[in-house]
Amino acid sequence: MDWGVSGYLDMAASTAGPNNPIPQFITATHSTNIGGSYGYGLVGARAGYILNKSLLYVKSGAVFTSTQTNFDFNLHNTPTELINGLNGHSSVNNTSVGFAIGGGIEQALPTEWFALAKHISVKAEYLYLGINTAKTSTGNINLLGLTSLGTLTTSDSISGIHTAKIGVNYKF
Repeated sequence: MDWGVSGYLDMAASTAGPNNPIPQFITATHSTNIGGSYGYGLVGARAGYILNKSLLYVKSGAVFTSTQTNFDFNLHNTPTELINGLNGHSSVNNTSVGFAIGGGIEQALPTEWFALAKHISVKAEYLYLGINTAKTSTGNINLLGLTSLGTLTTSDSISGIHTAKIGVNYKF
């Protein structure tokens, strides 16, 4: 069984836009970071079938990830100087709970290779992280330091992540 297994996951994406007819006046960025500096945690189990020195297994459990979504825009270089500096920011941070499912193979090394080989195995694993998160963030629209001229709302949806791992295990 694998209890409290974690991994490093730092996936980030950002999009500049929006697709507008006057891009010289508007700068906008939407970014999403999954995992951040904390990675992900998995509480689960694996069950398998031993064939000679190989273990074929399936793995399942609950996965915990952190997600941060930001949207920023700034109006600048406009013909009307009054609205230069109009900007907005919205952000949401959350921890998502989802499911993990996958499988793999673990192979013990032949003991005749070297003395410590009886303690070492290698593995390859596929895992799907179904984090299924959809978040909406709301922020302020600002002008010349004044806040709450309006609200800015953005939405972000993440369905899941495919992972593949290879590893070496040492059994004490």
